[in-house]
Amino acid sequence: MATWGTRTFEDDTAVDWISELVEADETREFLLSAITLPEDDDDVDYDTAVIAVAGCEVIVALLDEPRKGLPEQLKDWLSDNECDDITDLPETASAALQKVLAGDSELVTIWQEAEDYDDWKDGVDELQEIIEQLVDA
Repeated sequence: MATWGTRTFEDDTAVDWISELVEADETREFLLSAITLPEDDDDVDYDTAVIAVAGCEVIVALLDEPRKGLPEQLKDWLSDNECDDITDLPETASAALQKVLAGDSELVTIWQEAEDYDDWKDGVDELQEIIEQLVDA
């Protein structure tokens, strides 16, 4: 786990994903691919889970308010980009977060072994709560 903090973008995988986001031609499709997880019962691997959480963060930033801890590259991209055609994505994002937070998720398993697990979990729970509010809106 190449992380240096408990926030979503304090992880090498999430930061690398931002670089791909800013280069993407189709923001909606790029975000949708980040939050669309396999429907089978297989565990979600670490990188897939981190990318799903990062995608949820960007959806929240675009549809609501950006949360704390966004890297400058992402802040710059957000100030230059609007994506009005993603209002239906919170429902998919919610399902992705539920799967990512399942007890057998590799991301959860790794974080449970870290001393900062509670801080990380609180942050992801807050993200999930915002996503749920967007679903209900």
